[in-house]
Parts: sequence; C-alpha cells; structure tokens
Amino acid sequence: MVPLNQALKYGLITGLVLIAYSVVLYAIDVNIFGLTFSILNGLFTFGFMIVLTVFAINKTRDEALGEKITYIQALIVGLVVLLVSGYLNNIFSYLLNTVVDTGYMARQLDNMIAAWEGKIPEESLDLMIEKIEENMDPTKTLLKGLWITPLIGLVVSAIISIFIKKDKTVQNIG
Repeated sequence: MVPLNQALKYGLITGLVLIAYSVVLYAIDVNIFGLTFSILNGLFTFGFMIVLTVFAINKTRDEALGEKITYIQALIVGLVVLLVSGYLNNIFSYLLNTVVDTGYMARQLDNMIAAWEGKIPEESLDLMIEKIEENMDPTKTLLKGLWITPLIGLVVSAIISIFIKKDKTVQNIG
C-alpha cells in the first residue's frame, strides 16, 4: 500500500499556489491569450507542478517507505498530486468564470483580438477566435477537465517516475 499523505499535502499546496497565482493574474488583468505570456505561463505552471510532484514522490520514498519506492508507488503518488492540484484548479476556474466574473473570458478574448488585429491574416485570426470560443463555456471546460486531468496526470507521473531514484539505500561505488 502506498501512503498518500505526502501526495495529498503536495497536491493541495500545488493547487492552492496555482490558484493564488491565478488570482494575482486576474487582479492585475493580464492578457492570458498573449503569445509570450501563454508560453511563459505554461512553462511556469507545468514546471511548478512537476517540481512539487517530484518533491512528493521523494518525500514519500524517504520518509514513509524506508528510502525505497517502486515505479508503481511513485506513479501513484505523482498521479494523486496531479489529480488533486488539477481538480482544484478546474473547480477554481469554473467558479471564477461562473460566479466571480462571468465576463472574464470574453474580455480576455477581446484583448487578444485587439492585440492581434492587423498583425496576422484575418482568416487566421478568425480561426483562432473560433477555436477559443469553442472552449470558453465554463461547464464544458470543467467536464473536460474531469476526464483529461487524470489522463495528463497519468502520463506526466509515468514520465517523472522513470527518473526517480528507486532505492537510496544503495551506495554508488566508484
């Protein structure tokens, strides 16, 4: 059995920090559809989630499993971290867009259109707008997040678990 206290703790920490980050972005009204911001935001968010997942797996291995963890145990711990943080963010996003500020995404889309008008062909801009509008419904986004979060979490956790040292009791010789 895999002890999940570290996974739950780090999942909550990751989710709450990312929610706080989202609140700051909302408060300073960052254009979330800006190209540079989107790339940097994705790298920061994904990187933060990976780092805290690694911490949770290592803490579980070192403190609860006698410095030894199997691949499956590491996978489960990582998946729990990513599920908890992902679901917290999905719920926060839903509440932000349905309760706190129902016009938030529409304003963000308007900002994106203003920034890109005249800089790219109109057909390309129309296609971008159409794709974004398809994904703007908060309920659809929440429901999509409920099934896609475990899939992404499983893949990311599987990759991270490959690189976790499984047995820290073995000394390197040489």
